[in-house]
Amino acid sequence: MTRRAVLADAGWSLALTLAVVLPLWLGRGFWLVGDMVFVPHQPWKDAWLGLDGTLPRAVPMDALVSLASHVLPGQVLQRLLLTGGLLLGGIGAGRLVARTSWPAHAAAIALFLWNPWVDERLGIGQWAILLGYLALPWVALAARRMRADPRDWGPAAVVLVVSAVCSPSSGVMAVSTLLVLGVGARTWWRIVLVGIVANLTWAVPAASATTAKVTTTGVFAGFAARGESRAGVLPSLLSLGGIWKTSIVPDARTSTLVVLLSCALSIAALAGLARWGRDDRGEAVRLAVLGAGALLVALMPVLPGGDTVLERLGDHVPGLALLRDSHRFLAPLGLVLAVGVAAAVTEVRGRIGVGRESLWGVVGLLVVAPVLLLPGMAWGLGGWLQASSYPPSWDAVASRIAGGPGTTVVLPWTGSYRAFGWAQGRAVLDPAPRYLPGDVLVDDRTYLTDQVVPAEDPRSESVRAALATRDPVAALRSLHVRWVLVEGGLGVRPTPSELVGHGAHRSYAGGGLVLLDLGAPPAAGAPTRSAMPTLATHRDLVLAGHAATLLLLFSGCLFILRYRK
Repeated sequence: MTRRAVLADAGWSLALTLAVVLPLWLGRGFWLVGDMVFVPHQPWKDAWLGLDGTLPRAVPMDALVSLASHVLPGQVLQRLLLTGGLLLGGIGAGRLVARTSWPAHAAAIALFLWNPWVDERLGIGQWAILLGYLALPWVALAARRMRADPRDWGPAAVVLVVSAVCSPSSGVMAVSTLLVLGVGARTWWRIVLVGIVANLTWAVPAASATTAKVTTTGVFAGFAARGESRAGVLPSLLSLGGIWKTSIVPDARTSTLVVLLSCALSIAALAGLARWGRDDRGEAVRLAVLGAGALLVALMPVLPGGDTVLERLGDHVPGLALLRDSHRFLAPLGLVLAVGVAAAVTEVRGRIGVGRESLWGVVGLLVVAPVLLLPGMAWGLGGWLQASSYPPSWDAVASRIAGGPGTTVVLPWTGSYRAFGWAQGRAVLDPAPRYLPGDVLVDDRTYLTDQVVPAEDPRSESVRAALATRDPVAALRSLHVRWVLVEGGLGVRPTPSELVGHGAHRSYAGGGLVLLDLGAPPAAGAPTRSAMPTLATHRDLVLAGHAATLLLLFSGCLFILRYRK
């Protein structure tokens, strides 16, 4: 690619990015919604690396965020991650179709960055999974390099590690994409080896977790894709929509006409793959297989008996719980459609001639269609994402907890999502575990419309039982709980007054928070001889996994610098 083409791609990507995130830069505070929780300074905890034996949720992304937030304020870090991820994702999509004209680049970048999948993942707050999606063009570029030279594994190593750091599902999607697009007689073992090592950073903590209980009962149906309009599930998925959480679906996507028009764009992009195959039939076939596979995985829970089959398999393969939100695995289809629409634009441009100048309108329409079909994605999802600032009470509570040891329990014990007034009342994952120092327990059950997904941390049931006793303070202290944080106005039981009546001391109250000190918990007994090797073995395994992934990352970077082409 020429420098001019690179700058043009970067400029178009930046324009689309700012159309979404500019309100965040213009305001103060954080975008807090769903799983998107950033805090001013995230304290370091062993859990961020999966060293505490609990099931890793954002390992090692939380570790990196914690380290970075001690250098940059959390609100700056959030802005850089979202903006940088979208910008680099767009540039990557442009590079993937480098052999085409710039209008084709523009169409690929627009479809890749501006689609219902991106909108809905932002709406549900899954920013890390979104970053994994935005790395997929670079995975595809690495696959192309490995096909050309099986020894050129450096870029693949780097991008697979980056994807795995984003989230486990992102790591799985990246390896799958690299396999489909890059596998060959001389590359398959390199891809498998690099893919395994890259994902050890989360796989080892998950496999060796000592205090986790994962259930798959009912979760595949509960998190299955949904039809956004009367068109049904398949058209929604084909046009990159169909998320399970219907409350965050863009208004435009509830229109059958809009969904069908979006499907027409997807069909045009898939037809463009045939044009792509004239120059590289092998890659076109691989892309088609990748897109079909992504669509099938997203559809599996809604196929007749599909959720039942997945549940039965999940009883024997706990790792299958990764597929419970199968819609997220639709992401590679976005990559495929981006390449396809670039090929479609190239085909239309090739037909422009005397008397056919009107085809330029078709080219322009293919470029701007993603934006026209989803205008509500602009300006922070049409204003849905609004910046919020934490009340000073959160800092006050954090400073008091830092002054004394012991576990903190957060009430109400009714799930881990909150609707704070200062956060515009949107449901957001409780920020307490990331804001407060020490071990912080929240009820990790997930409340869906018609079911409750059981907690994964067995300590949750112990806390629930303790809160239901006649003397909850004594019961919590026996669990080595020192602090109880009550997030007010949320229907808390037992109430702060009831806990004070059983001997708790009110340490802080204000800004919608009440912090209760239960007193120093009883000294923990020395670990039994049988438990000590187990914990030591877990930590050693986890640290070894992180070290192996880090070594792969450094090796990949050195390889790129040494053998750069």
